[in-house]
Amino acid sequence: MKCTNCGAEIQEGTLFCSECGTKVILPESQAPAANEFAQNGAQDNFQNNFGQPADGAQFQNANFQQSENIYAGVPDPAASVNDGKKGGKGVKKILIPIIILLVLVVAAVGGVVFYLKSRPIEVDLNEYVKVTFDGYDTLGTATVDFDEKKFKKDYGDKIKYHGDDKDMKDESSKKLIAEYLDKAVSLDKTEKLTNGDKVTVKFKYDADALLEDLNIKTTTDGMSFSVKGLEEVPTFDPFEGLEITYYGTAPDAYASLDDANVNNEYYNSNDYFFDYDYDQLQDLSNGDVITITIKYDETQSDEEYIADFVENYGAMPTQITKDFTVEGLQVAVTTKDQITEDILSQLKTEVEDQDSMFTTDDIGTSVTDDVTVSNVEYYGMYVGEPKKDSYYDFDAFLTYKITFKYKSEEYSYYQVAEVEDIVLDGDGNVVTEKLNINFYNYNYLSHSFKDGYRIYGMYGYETTTDIEDDQSYYSSDYNFSWVLAGENGSSDSSSSDSSTTETSTDEESTDTEETTDTEETTDTEETSEEESDSASEEASEE
Repeated sequence: MKCTNCGAEIQEGTLFCSECGTKVILPESQAPAANEFAQNGAQDNFQNNFGQPADGAQFQNANFQQSENIYAGVPDPAASVNDGKKGGKGVKKILIPIIILLVLVVAAVGGVVFYLKSRPIEVDLNEYVKVTFDGYDTLGTATVDFDEKKFKKDYGDKIKYHGDDKDMKDESSKKLIAEYLDKAVSLDKTEKLTNGDKVTVKFKYDADALLEDLNIKTTTDGMSFSVKGLEEVPTFDPFEGLEITYYGTAPDAYASLDDANVNNEYYNSNDYFFDYDYDQLQDLSNGDVITITIKYDETQSDEEYIADFVENYGAMPTQITKDFTVEGLQVAVTTKDQITEDILSQLKTEVEDQDSMFTTDDIGTSVTDDVTVSNVEYYGMYVGEPKKDSYYDFDAFLTYKITFKYKSEEYSYYQVAEVEDIVLDGDGNVVTEKLNINFYNYNYLSHSFKDGYRIYGMYGYETTTDIEDDQSYYSSDYNFSWVLAGENGSSDSSSSDSSTTETSTDEESTDTEETTDTEETTDTEETSEEESDSASEEASEE
């Protein structure tokens, strides 16, 4: 016979399927016998175990059938005993899930116990940190203390060291831990504090390793304290009334300090004085910064100096140093690059106003009865820039080309005005009263025209090369160069200006040069004759 539920083979007399536990439904021909067996067997079993009922009542078939429903779906123990092979397999299927469930429960309980034992101990250090403020307002200090005694009392038995340091594992580990935590606590700001400032408590970064070995989790970060209780003191400006006076011209100006108007009540030359630093008061230019200090001891910090001053005088200087920016100095010209077109125009005006200088106003006028000034032209400026460590000042030689005309013949030479002490004021203009103008022309010139007519008494140079040669004596102290009109840079003027006599033809030029050479060789022989013959000409020319 087979099970109606799973199809497994069922032995005769079995009430339940050994595979799925389904109650066996017998055919009608076998049902009475089975029911009788079930009734009689159950009754006999009951009587054998418990005896007859006290009232002699008998179990009825209907009652047995009702109680039989209790075993619906449960494997028949008898079947399991009768067939060990198939019955053992069913029991295993029921026991395995139960065993797995028990294992999971045990593991979960063990994990919870392990977590509770290994989780970090949370320590709120707010209860053990104290911040103290001391000093004067704006110069206050802060210190942080860690209450080791209270910490050891609260956590001495709870915190265990798990690191490799043997010294931390002995009986003194509790003390070492507390001391380490004390050193690990710090403040983000400890000096120059003002009432109302905030300071924050934090752990030093090198405490992380120890905290890991101790299995501690702290809640220190973010703990802030408001600065309060700092003593307030009166303040004053020690530099109020201090004046600086400048002398000379940049870049060689110098300054002096005048404290006559410094009138604060703490200034007393007998017991407190301003010890100013004079090192920066020389070789000044506009834009330089002079720093003045009242602290005479460089090894002492500003905070220490102010603290000592407050202690001695009961007042606080608002600053220890003060910067003064140099401005308004007159500037001495030291390089050609400083001479702009505007400055050059001013210099030319000053030079041309001199009586000894030929100007364009002289064009067309007679120098003698027969010679006139036909042209006055600004040629350029020969400049001397002093070399490093030179004792000389900047020199500018303003050079003009003067042209005389006699009949159809012209003669040119160069007139030079040496300009020294060029100084600019704060607006960049020439300080004219400081200019020193000298007609630096040591050569006494004379010239004979083609037909023998001779002029003389001109102070100047035949060529621009003569100007350069005249200044070459100072080449060890100066760097000389030309700044030509309308140009920047030097020019080799000897090639273009070596001939100073301009004629209309090459023949006239040759004749003039020959005449000049003859004049130079015979000048000494004819001196007395020239002096007598040209006396009237010289008087007229002068």
